[in-house]
Amino acid sequence: MLIILSLAVAAVVILLLHNYVFSIYETDFRLSNEVLYADNMSTIKIVAVPINGLGVRAPFRKVPTVFSIEEGEQLIDVVSKDENSGIMVIKARLSPGKVIIRAKAKYSLLPSVFEIPILANTASL
Repeated sequence: MLIILSLAVAAVVILLLHNYVFSIYETDFRLSNEVLYADNMSTIKIVAVPINGLGVRAPFRKVPTVFSIEEGEQLIDVVSKDENSGIMVIKARLSPGKVIIRAKAKYSLLPSVFEIPILANTASL
């Protein structure tokens, strides 16, 4: 009787862990910076983060994401783009302007759009 009860409790725990800890309910995007500077060195890292049923990052999971540059492709260089892991790193060139990036994650209903301004690298007195 004790073995059957232990197996039933273990099955319930495994089911709850699968449904609330390891399953992805939504995707959150995190940016390392809000703006770029036109100095040929400023970078932004965009990361797709899988969110579980408890509202935190789902462990051992990645979110495949397709990134596309909608506007301002001539203003940036793509340093790295790993669409299987949902990570993109961009670097500003020497011209100010605005970049629009669209990210469509596998577990999201609609794509996310990021508008990143590239500010002139000037000092004010």
